[in-house]
Amino acid sequence: MHASGKVSPIGPPARWVHGARRAAHAFGLAALVALVGCGPPPVPTGEATISGKVTVGGKTPVTGTTIKFIGSDGKEATSLVNQDGSYAATHVPLGQCKVVVKGGASATAKDLGKTEMPGMAGSSGAPVPKKYEQPGSLTFDVQKGRNTKDFDLAP
Repeated sequence: MHASGKVSPIGPPARWVHGARRAAHAFGLAALVALVGCGPPPVPTGEATISGKVTVGGKTPVTGTTIKFIGSDGKEATSLVNQDGSYAATHVPLGQCKVVVKGGASATAKDLGKTEMPGMAGSSGAPVPKKYEQPGSLTFDVQKGRNTKDFDLAP
């Protein structure tokens, strides 16, 4: 309705349309600012990488073995141990870590965040003793950057 009290046959007055557009632009800008603030988190600074070899009495462990590093804050990093016994774990928390080694059937897809474990059928290699599945049976002091650590587990 116009100031004169008459209803416009072509729609609302222009000032309403411009006001609605301004509101829409302001809302869009606010949404964009909010989304930019929700970007990916910064790369964690308190982490490292560890590579090495896992053996059981000098022999490569059973296929499907995993190695997990558990930091004092509860953060974990898990890696699949390759058929030659080598592993490479990333995003490992710094400081004294408990190390858990699970062999073959003991290692689950959940340990690696996967739905299926590669190489589980027809597993070969030395079995990993159950005592190494307990946090604290092995430890390692993780330093910033690249670390190398071999684990030769007693059978």
